[in-house]
Amino acid sequence: MRINWRSTIRVLAVVSAVGIFLVYAMGTVVTNTGSGTGCGRTWPLCDGKFIPEFAVKTAIEFSHRAVTGVESVLIFVVAVGALVFWRRRRELQLLVPLMVVILLVEAVLGGIIAVNPKSPVVLALHFGSSLITLASVFLVAVVLRELDGADAVRDRPLPRGFAGTVWGLIGLMYLVGYLGAYIDHTGIGLACPDWPLCQGAVVPSLTGAAGFARELVLLHRFAALLLVLATGGLLVWARRLRRGRPDLYRGSLAALVLLVLQALAGAFLVSSHLSLFARLAHASLIALYFGALSYLALHVLPRPASVRTPLVRMPTRASPPVAPREGSPSRAPAGTTG
Repeated sequence: MRINWRSTIRVLAVVSAVGIFLVYAMGTVVTNTGSGTGCGRTWPLCDGKFIPEFAVKTAIEFSHRAVTGVESVLIFVVAVGALVFWRRRRELQLLVPLMVVILLVEAVLGGIIAVNPKSPVVLALHFGSSLITLASVFLVAVVLRELDGADAVRDRPLPRGFAGTVWGLIGLMYLVGYLGAYIDHTGIGLACPDWPLCQGAVVPSLTGAAGFARELVLLHRFAALLLVLATGGLLVWARRLRRGRPDLYRGSLAALVLLVLQALAGAFLVSSHLSLFARLAHASLIALYFGALSYLALHVLPRPASVRTPLVRMPTRASPPVAPREGSPSRAPAGTTG
């Protein structure tokens, strides 16, 4: 039986997209259970061993590293296959190297965290790079999935400013996500122990030892509110375009639903006093929201000129003679006699 390698790579790309989300979720569990030190300060081995002795934190960290290793191999296979079979696609020429490079950056940051697990800045950077990794793997899977012509809708024109709005949302989301990660890793998430107010007020006291922590939490909340409003505005705009660009409407709708759920998870995070389940839901939903925005970012870009369907224009030529209707007098050609 012959293997259809093109179809296999496309399936593996989808599997890798699911796998990278699993790696992301497991990393959240590692961070929020304090299991980053479960393998000691050794990397990539665990306590200097390939298979360490069992302990809860060690099992959590070791399983994360093991799944990450399998996922890394899978991503490299997809990267090679994409460049072998579809290397002329401009999107893959950009996304595949990004996917591989950011994966290596993730590995380096993971090694730094293993040695110095209490650096909030590095942990927040690790969160940011993990979102880029997730998005790049997801977009490679989307491009390969749409190679059958489903991406032809990208060739249709967009109103001015729509693409810029999508990219602006990505920048704002990255700011909100980084702030949230920094707040989480510095342990100041309960500087405002209620939600949506803080200390029972819209603007609480910002003086004293907790003043700066409250400022960061409020900045995160106000930026998140702005993100929700902007995403809602994008959905209203995309709804007007849904007949010609249903892809943008679906992506915008998914983005808003995921963001609202993520905001509710943020409220639950505070009310549950930063429970593990709430942290996992909060982090997972922001990753899915970023994936929806990444899909929109891809679809506001037209396809490369080499794969666009050219407009078929009929050549200009004289109209063919029209046969006389039955019962109407026929006109004799010039120069002949009746």
